[in-house]
Amino acid sequence: MKTYQKVLIIALVAILLPFSKSEALVQGAKDGEIPQLKKIAGLNPSVYAYALKGFNSIQDSLHKKFRYLAVVDFSKPSTERRFYLIDLTDTSLVCTDYVCHGKHTGENFATSFSNEIESNKSSLGFYMLSETYTGQHGLSIRMDGLDKGFNDNARKRAIVMHTADYADEKLCKSQGRLGRSLGCPALPVSTFTTIAPQVANNALIFHYYPDNNYLNTSVWLH
Repeated sequence: MKTYQKVLIIALVAILLPFSKSEALVQGAKDGEIPQLKKIAGLNPSVYAYALKGFNSIQDSLHKKFRYLAVVDFSKPSTERRFYLIDLTDTSLVCTDYVCHGKHTGENFATSFSNEIESNKSSLGFYMLSETYTGQHGLSIRMDGLDKGFNDNARKRAIVMHTADYADEKLCKSQGRLGRSLGCPALPVSTFTTIAPQVANNALIFHYYPDNNYLNTSVWLH
């Protein structure tokens, strides 16, 4: 077969296949073939694949488009940068930074998660970053838990994204871990104040941990 005929066939197949950009990213993440992943230092391709799969499922279900995807990889210790914000219009990394977990979720490592009110634990799964408000921690973003049974009590628990002085790299060095929240993903002041206007009402956030119960039952991953 002549070269130009091969090129034509490949082009036609690419056009006809019902394979969206996001679906391709999910498969690419699983195969480790997404160039952008190499620029997101420390983000496990498998975690990114789960996040993208859920992102697509939620967009389809809610009939709503979001520009940003945030990922918190709770398999990493608090002394590592485990918060990632990705702009999915061009799959570019906006930022990566430290993020706190709930005080009853663990010390340096997050090991226990809960959806219960007053548990002071972090919860797994997907959330929508909703409206901003000014509260105890200043500017904050309310979070709506989208995984029934895992994080759907987020509003009742007042789980929000906010800034915190205890989300400081200096504490990692002085006490061996970040400070801890009451279950909220608390970020360093400079990072949160910068990204808050971008992500409010325009982002999903995924709290990941290799918990088989969650990974095998979340409606967004199946």
